Amino acid sequence: MTGGSLYDYLHKNHNVLELSQLLKFAIDVCKGMEYLHGNNIIHRDLKTANLLMDTHNVVKVADFGVARFLIQGGVMTAETGTYRWMAPEVINHQPYDQKADVFSFSIVLWELVTAKVPYDTMTPLQAALGVRQGLRPELPKHGHPKLLDLMQRCWEAVPSSRPSFTEIRVELENLLLEVETTGEGRSFAIQIAVEFFHAPFCTEGKRTSQKLTNTE
Repeated sequence: MTGGSLYDYLHKNHNVLELSQLLKFAIDVCKGMEYLHGNNIIHRDLKTANLLMDTHNVVKVADFGVARFLIQGGVMTAETGTYRWMAPEVINHQPYDQKADVFSFSIVLWELVTAKVPYDTMTPLQAALGVRQGLRPELPKHGHPKLLDLMQRCWEAVPSSRPSFTEIRVELENLLLEVETTGEGRSFAIQIAVEFFHAPFCTEGKRTSQKLTNTE
């Protein structure tokens, strides 16, 4: 994959995405995760650094070093992944399944919308402790309402309340069709660019979140 990672594209190159491109990237990720979950595989480390772009800007899910097969109806308990993207049940060493990947996807989606690193004012451990207490990234002021609603459903504390990747993909494809029909994608990118350069970085999320003081 010669296009590099989505992490580098967003954070090292400081790219702010038009809504239509953002949705295409997110749909690509969903398709990859649908395939994995359809074969009873949990990725367990879904993050933008593990999403690679080809020369045609198609995003592929990569790095299966900690991926595991899930026996039908089974759960896992090992803490595996990267704290800033990790689901609360994984942090808590509680049983988890494919919905842990959905939580990680919600943080990826937040990155795509904001072009920021999640919880960037905290250490990874502080971020993990915050997520256990209900902390979520701050919702961007100018994000598309349907996208923000989906994001919040994907990072619900209760795993069973999170949608599947098939459900997510369908919602994103419908939103993409709506955006391409109305042409609202470019104005979204301009709004996010303004917010990127002027708004403070991650603090308190919208739903049941608590602010965690940086102790460093």
